[in-house]
Amino acid sequence: MKKLLFVLVIILISLNVIAQERTVRIGNYSLSDVTVTSGKGALTSGFDTRFSFKNQKNDILFLVANNDRIVINVGKKIGNFSLIQSIGVFKNIPWTGPMIIYEIGPLDVMTWTGIGFAKDNQLKEPSYKPQFFFNYESIGLTFLKNNRIGASMMLFATEPINWFISYKRTINIGEKSKLFAEVTYNHALNIPMFVIGYNLKFK
Repeated sequence: MKKLLFVLVIILISLNVIAQERTVRIGNYSLSDVTVTSGKGALTSGFDTRFSFKNQKNDILFLVANNDRIVINVGKKIGNFSLIQSIGVFKNIPWTGPMIIYEIGPLDVMTWTGIGFAKDNQLKEPSYKPQFFFNYESIGLTFLKNNRIGASMMLFATEPINWFISYKRTINIGEKSKLFAEVTYNHALNIPMFVIGYNLKFK
């Protein structure tokens, strides 16, 4: 636990230094914000990092990674919709699939589907054969600015359907950073799961 806290402190200090000193770019994209989380939720596990980029054309680019996976997400924001294509690797299994996000006022809705390339539907060995990987559906409502309640369901490989109920609380720290904590009820395991995180916006 002490090692984890030490790593988190070093990362947060480094991010703040980068934010103050320079702009990180990939082509015509500039780094807009970074999020680090620890814990387990419906879509997070262990120590997760997310790097989000933006440009002047409403294009979408963000990268999510932890010990088990890395995912590159690219797309376009059109009105209230974000249309995204995900390409990633999960435990040596390559996969791809579309993500659609709809946001209007305090309401957000997401659907995300992935097809893995593996020897069989157990997704243990990589191959060229397409296999069902996952389907994730969620809906959330933000209230009183910094509170969010959500419900979601997931189908993963050959596992039975699972659903989640979550509550997230965000605390702003200045103009560019915030801390958040989320508790999620996992129906399949009949346990609560907890995530803490930090988000830093760049220039």
